[in-house]
Amino acid sequence: MITLIWRTDVHLADRPPQSRLDDWTATLLEKITQVGEIALKEHALAVLDGGDFFHIKSPSRNSHELVNRAARVHRGYPCPVYATVGNHDCKYGSAEFLKEGPLGVLFETGVFHRLYDEHEAVFETGDFVGMNGHQVVNGSSGYANKFKVRVVGVPYHGTQYDMNRFTTIVKGDEDFLVVVAHCLANEKGGTLFEGEDILKYSDLANLAPDVWCFGHWHKDQGVKEIAPGKWVVNVGSLSRGSLSQEDVARAPKCVSLNFQPGKFSFKIHPMKIQPAIEVFDLEGRERRIARTEAMDTFVDHLKDTITFRDEDISIEDSIKAVKDLPDDVKERAISYVEQAKRSR
Repeated sequence: MITLIWRTDVHLADRPPQSRLDDWTATLLEKITQVGEIALKEHALAVLDGGDFFHIKSPSRNSHELVNRAARVHRGYPCPVYATVGNHDCKYGSAEFLKEGPLGVLFETGVFHRLYDEHEAVFETGDFVGMNGHQVVNGSSGYANKFKVRVVGVPYHGTQYDMNRFTTIVKGDEDFLVVVAHCLANEKGGTLFEGEDILKYSDLANLAPDVWCFGHWHKDQGVKEIAPGKWVVNVGSLSRGSLSQEDVARAPKCVSLNFQPGKFSFKIHPMKIQPAIEVFDLEGRERRIARTEAMDTFVDHLKDTITFRDEDISIEDSIKAVKDLPDDVKERAISYVEQAKRSR
């Protein structure tokens, strides 16, 4: 058997998201440590990382200590890590600037191995022969009954996906072909996030790869067989940074991918996490939701007020007259109106 561990979207950073109350960096490093422990337990040959290992795109806003701590944890892994490149891993979200960022440092120092474009990974197993009295094949020692898994990486490459990156991936002599991609994918396809493409599972079913592993989308969409012998692994981010309901309830996980001759299987490994109430600012979330709702209501009222107001009444007085809105919202809106008048 060849076993590989899948994880994605760690979003390691020095500072926590606004919604978190805990030590964000320590929490993520502990999860990364858990992945290494699972790799040891499952006798994995490698860990596959789906991109966005780092969160802050600007190189200068990632400390040397952060990179050191990440390297230290991975030095304790029982196997190598192969990583593709996410939109958060590079300045401006462009791989052109990879060498300037912290992920580039992990690549250059050998802490991570590259898994994108021409950088692929091949894993082989079989019965070793030619030593200790075993049969010699072709006059030399080597492997008989070889079994091979090849892994190809597709990095983030913009909101409009280049389908050639997927359709031109062809199978060679490997038994299983795996693709690791930092792209949005689900059953419906379409677009999301300011027009970013979403790959549709059914469009992948007839392509060469046997297993697709997707990063980028933090939502847990599970592991699904999209055609006989064709699988998608799309379990979401290893971290919970935002305060959307999905993130609060979601249990981050990694997945062991198990390959045997003629058979693929998987095992989902939920991370050990703290209860949401201990790590999320839930009260702050409610305040932000209330403020957003109040602002939406204000905008709707303001549109109607300005459109149908008496010309003898100023915009400022119209804003003051809007009911059911906090005074600080009204005051900020009035200040914007006054600034606009002064700039004319």
